[in-house]
Amino acid sequence: MMYIYFVIFMSYFFSTFALAETVSNFILPSGVGVEIVEVDFQRNNFTVTGCLSGNDACLINGRIPYGVGFDFPKTYVEKITVSFKDCSYGLNVTDMYNAWGDRQLEYPGVIRYFGGKCFDNKNCKFRGVFSDASVSFVVEWFVVNGVETRTVMTSSSDVVNLFKKNIDPPEFD
Repeated sequence: MMYIYFVIFMSYFFSTFALAETVSNFILPSGVGVEIVEVDFQRNNFTVTGCLSGNDACLINGRIPYGVGFDFPKTYVEKITVSFKDCSYGLNVTDMYNAWGDRQLEYPGVIRYFGGKCFDNKNCKFRGVFSDASVSFVVEWFVVNGVETRTVMTSSSDVVNLFKKNIDPPEFD
């Protein structure tokens, strides 16, 4: 009987410390479904150096984080899943912070933040513009023969501007 009380207590205790999660679901004009899951950044779950001083580079888990200025991130992307017909692919979201929030896919006539398409069940291209209003970065992914790879991730302003104007990757390179 004590075991049951212990399990109930622990379930209640740990449920109060669950990470807040923001889930955004949308359908691209090409018909591909996209789900972005972003969760609160909990510093104790990462190895963080710098990030608060202007003298040291901000490193999270030994890598430069995208979407972070001179402070700790508020959120990180836990996963992005794209779905087309009967296939789903998880896109590489390593080092993506303060990326999506609760924004919508697009502001018609102004900007769309995510684009791409699948040519068939095993070949796709996607681009995303991510930002928390202070630091913008862009990412491009390809799925080739069912294998996902991230091909671009940068905060370089010329590439960010290119992706903002051309959110859908070219169909043929």
